[in-house]
Amino acid sequence: MKKWKCTVCGYIHTGDEPPEICPVCGAPKSMFIDVTEPQDTSPQQAPSTAPEIKPAVDSSQTAAPAATTKSARSEPGSPFRHSRYRRLFDMMTKYHGHPVSVHIPNGLLPVVVLFLFLSALFSIKGMAIAATYNLGVVALAMPLVLFSGWVDWQNRFNGAITHVFSVKIACGIIVTVTAWFLFIWLLFNPEVITTPQPSRVAFFLINLIMLGAATTAGWYGGKLVFRD
Repeated sequence: MKKWKCTVCGYIHTGDEPPEICPVCGAPKSMFIDVTEPQDTSPQQAPSTAPEIKPAVDSSQTAAPAATTKSARSEPGSPFRHSRYRRLFDMMTKYHGHPVSVHIPNGLLPVVVLFLFLSALFSIKGMAIAATYNLGVVALAMPLVLFSGWVDWQNRFNGAITHVFSVKIACGIIVTVTAWFLFIWLLFNPEVITTPQPSRVAFFLINLIMLGAATTAGWYGGKLVFRD
């Protein structure tokens, strides 16, 4: 059986042919390369007693291709290789800046939506205030989440445009826009939670859209991390 490696995320597939779509990152079949280890099938020969005479080879000519290959491998094509902030971007990826920052909205958004619904059902003003503050933290954190995700996408996946990354980017933008929109809405009209208003249904519907987008982005992010 052959082994095929996805050049976007590094997923290894075993089979006669690569998959049509990478199950991890969604890259097409054309992004797979054959990494099957060659097997030595040449017949064994008896050792010869005669000394083997090797032709003289210019070391400068043989060293050049090796150096070129090593240089090509050390430069993966990151868009940050000529940036003055390259060390910062590399550190963000090395120390998992995106997974750390994304835990802020992922942890707070379910609490925000839960508190909003409980406040609306039982007229608990304290939960409404807590939900507003937590939503403000989410709105402030989302620019960092988007930026660190973009850096991670460029460094780890060479900015490949696949279905998985398209969905994650779209969901991140949706969460950012809805979080800021709802936060500003609550600042100007906090009574929308507990007071019947024509726009109240739209308010809670947007909350569910925001939570759904965050859940979808988290699910696709989990696919990139947990590949089994």
